[in-house]
Amino acid sequence: MTSLALFEPDLDDAVAPTSSSDVLAPPAVASAEALESFRATNHKSLNFGLGVDSTALALAIMEDPTAFGIAEDFSDFSVVTAMTGFEFPDTIADVENHVLPLLRAKGIRYTQVARAGRPDSAGVEVLSDTTNPGKVVSRGPWTLMDEMEENGTVPQYAGGHVCSQKHKAFSIDRLQLQRSGGQTVGKLFGYNADEYKRAAKANKFQARRNEKAGYETFALDYPLLRLGWGREDVQGYVKDRLGVDMSKSYCPVCPFSGVCSPQPDHLKRLRKYPALAARVLRLEYLAMALNDSMSLYKEDTLFRRVTEDQNTEALGQFNARLDEEAWSVYRLRRAYTPGRRPECKTAHGDRCTKPECRDSSIKGTVYRSVETVRTGSRTEAGAFLHNAATALDRPVEHSTKSHGAGIDRVRTRVRPDSKAYGTVEDFYATAPAGVQDKARDGFAAVWSSMTAGQ
Repeated sequence: MTSLALFEPDLDDAVAPTSSSDVLAPPAVASAEALESFRATNHKSLNFGLGVDSTALALAIMEDPTAFGIAEDFSDFSVVTAMTGFEFPDTIADVENHVLPLLRAKGIRYTQVARAGRPDSAGVEVLSDTTNPGKVVSRGPWTLMDEMEENGTVPQYAGGHVCSQKHKAFSIDRLQLQRSGGQTVGKLFGYNADEYKRAAKANKFQARRNEKAGYETFALDYPLLRLGWGREDVQGYVKDRLGVDMSKSYCPVCPFSGVCSPQPDHLKRLRKYPALAARVLRLEYLAMALNDSMSLYKEDTLFRRVTEDQNTEALGQFNARLDEEAWSVYRLRRAYTPGRRPECKTAHGDRCTKPECRDSSIKGTVYRSVETVRTGSRTEAGAFLHNAATALDRPVEHSTKSHGAGIDRVRTRVRPDSKAYGTVEDFYATAPAGVQDKARDGFAAVWSSMTAGQ
């Protein structure tokens, strides 16, 4: 195991990683300048994600805080967790049983925070703020699953960890900026030596924030990268000190679960917690009823993986939920606008509305509207859809192609080609109730324009 003393040599020298699959941290990620910037701050904190990586870093800091540029009495240091409201119970139990007692013993301030509501204007709510923590407050007023279920979507695979930015970074950053009074906050991340790309992305994002704010809002540092600790090093360090095999923390609904945790381990966890699995299965089914391509994983469904894993308990609870819950008939309309030609962006800048600058082979903005038409039991919703199909002289499609449980729809406008833009679609579908009526800004005008004369 790499010694903490590796923090003390000439800061211009990179530390050799202990994992053979790794290379040295790029200077832009773990430079001497970045470390000195962090150490110069008066307010330092650890983004504690509850999992094995950030636990390893917390343990190392408690063992020798000065090696990390933190006061020996932890007077300039705090640990902060943003709660998404959807964690595996074994993660919470491990933190309560093994990490919180150590924070109490050291008198380290531990703050738990969460979004106070859907809009950013709602701010954040502090769930706990103490040097004597005894409990992980597992959820706040507005959770990730609240948002997903109201939107009828799963977290997006494309575009990176958007949900993490909204439910973790937003809450922590808002809290720390309020506390700092305009001073730079030193922020530690527990990215291990296999996660250079995440650190590089965080640095790039932070540079833009600093430029916009006009000062260095946060000074970021990645000690595990500097130490060269890969996943095996981190797990071994935690096991040596706590005597437990901690899992990586991630939401059961995470589309990156195959990365956050090996897929066999993730499926094993879903067998351990079938009720959590059933809730995610329900969300995926709901999202796919509204959009065929909205599976939890890129080009694969959680339903297929759980079925293949023969997790009969989770599937049984999922099917029971579908039968017992209220259902709705939803109307979905989407307008797929054509995108701008590359030469248009060069010639006309950020904005251009000229039709001749659009190309139907390039995806533009997708405008969506969802409306609840009728709510009742599953049987009642199904009957209403069939009656509507008769009235509209359209067939009811029962498709198991995208989702094995089967989805019923009645289409009134069909896109002729899924890769052509400048087209619209309009259909009715039955699915569990709860999705809020919503339309993208500008939807009405775009829809009217694209369907005029049809």
